Formats: sequence, C-alpha cells, structure tokens
Amino acid sequence: MSRTLRGGIIGIVAITAAWWALSLCIPGGFLPSPAAVVPRMIFLLPRSLLVHIGASLGRIGVALGIAIVTAVPAGIAIGRSKTLDRLFSPIAYLLYPVPKIALLPLIMLLFGLGNVSKVLIVFLVLFFQVLVATRDAAHQVPAQYLLSLRSLGGTRLQAARYVLLPALFPSLLSSLRIGTGTALAVLFFAETFGTRKGLGWFVMESWMRMSYVDMFAGILCLGIVGLGIFLAIDALYRRLCRWNRST
Repeated sequence: MSRTLRGGIIGIVAITAAWWALSLCIPGGFLPSPAAVVPRMIFLLPRSLLVHIGASLGRIGVALGIAIVTAVPAGIAIGRSKTLDRLFSPIAYLLYPVPKIALLPLIMLLFGLGNVSKVLIVFLVLFFQVLVATRDAAHQVPAQYLLSLRSLGGTRLQAARYVLLPALFPSLLSSLRIGTGTALAVLFFAETFGTRKGLGWFVMESWMRMSYVDMFAGILCLGIVGLGIFLAIDALYRRLCRWNRST
C-alpha cells in the first residue's frame, strides 16, 4: 500500500471518528452520525443527487474551461511583455482581491438568474487566480532558455510548447487547486438563487425542510466532488510535470 493511500485512509478514519463523536455530543439530531448520512446519500444518489452533482460539475467545468482558454494566453502575454505588464498588471492587482461573490447581485441583474450568471461568477474567481499565477510564472522564465531555442532554429510556437508551457504548468495547476476550492464555495452560494438544480440548492432546501440527514448528505457530496477535482488536478500534475522531481 502506498504512503499516499495509507495517509488518505487514516485521514478518512480520523474525520469519521471525529464526526461520530461530535454527533454524540450535539443533541437534537442537528448533527446526524455518519451511519445515518452515508446510507441516505447512497439512497439519494440515483434518485436526485446525481442530477444536482451533474449540474454543479457542469457549471464548474464550463467556467474552468473558459478561464483557462482566456487567462493562460493573457497571463503569458502580460508576463513576457514589459509594456503589457505595466498596462494590465495594476488592473489585475486591483480587481484580484475584490470578493467576486460581492458582484453576484450585479451579475444576476445583468444576466438573469439562470446558468449564465452562475458560470460567470465562478469564471471570475478562476480567471484572476489563473491570470496572476500564469503571469508570475511566465515572468520568471529565463530569457536565455528562449534564446537558446531560437538560436537552434526553433519557432515561437515551439518556444511556447517546449519552454513556456512546461514552466507554467506547476503554477497553473497550483492556482487551479486554490481557485477550485474558492469556486465551489462561491457556486454553493450562487446556486441558492433562481435554480432547482445543484448541490447548493439541495443543501439549502434540505435545511429549510429541517431534513438534516439530507442536508449532510449534500454536504458530503460537495466534499466528494471537491476531492475528485483535486485528485484530477494532482493526476494532471504528475503527468504534465514529470520533469519536476518534487512531484
């Protein structure tokens, strides 16, 4: 058994034990035990939870794809051009710290309560995270590496493929780990408005019905979705960053 798998099992056992102990200490059924939540989650998966999981993952997937397609080229351009860096870095640094959830009322007024506004708010979270990380990584690539490739007859496209992108992958994937966690939290809040599909809606609807077992089943699904995304990013890291011995 690998150390990673062994550590994961130990972590799950520790969290489950702490959850069980807390459920015994908190009266009134406000914190149901894992023995009640896990079977309920399994029961609800084919009946409703899979639909809500699919809706949430779809919104995150679309926002993530658009963020990568737009933020990575922009970050490379800003990081490799002193002129663009002087023009756009102050704007990025000004907008990056602004809590994107504060823009949700404005986005919903402009784009309605449907999927567009939910995807857009998640996109904004991920865009600035990826943009800043890509800009910093591109800025740190030594010019000698690019000059060496050009001196050997390499093209701009080859320079981007064999020098810039490999240098960017560690920072890019690390920013996705951080940004995805924030995006899930923002999406949870956004899904409480104008929709009946999504884990955020399911959790809040269960809470309003005072069905705490269902509520924690939804929260557990959120955790599993986040874990799945993190494991997928880790798998990409190991595949794309094989040259980095620290992986």
